[in-house]
Amino acid sequence: MDAVYQSLAGIVGKDYVSSRPEELYIYSKDLGTTEPHFPDYAAAPKTTEEVAAIMQLADKERIPVAPLGGGLSLAGLALPLRGGIALDLKRMDRIIAVNESARFALVECGVSQGQLTAYLETHHPHLMHSEPGAPPAATIAGNIAIHGQGDLAQPYGF
Repeated sequence: MDAVYQSLAGIVGKDYVSSRPEELYIYSKDLGTTEPHFPDYAAAPKTTEEVAAIMQLADKERIPVAPLGGGLSLAGLALPLRGGIALDLKRMDRIIAVNESARFALVECGVSQGQLTAYLETHHPHLMHSEPGAPPAATIAGNIAIHGQGDLAQPYGF
């Protein structure tokens, strides 16, 4: 194991980092037509502190980082074009708060459309969230990053 791999394992735990080609394959492509680009590592942090530590390591070692949510982009937006670290954010999937009176939810970057819909149906059945027509596995953060979230996003631009 090289030093970067060991550092990543020290940050996220050995079960949440990989440099194995068969595991990196899933990070090398998306659902679009962009040619595959393999990362050198994949790491799946659980906390903002782990993200910060990975970014500090990447900055120190001059390693590019490609963040990934649901991995459903059609335009190559989350592909590691220059290798580096595929930062898999799906473990950061907490719904932190729902404010009924202000009608907003505070969620981590790995929360999916389906996860928030199911949560609201169970815990706040009189609320609904404006879904962008993306698959349930698509992350809310990913949708915001590419075109905005739901029906209200477009009047305010991309």
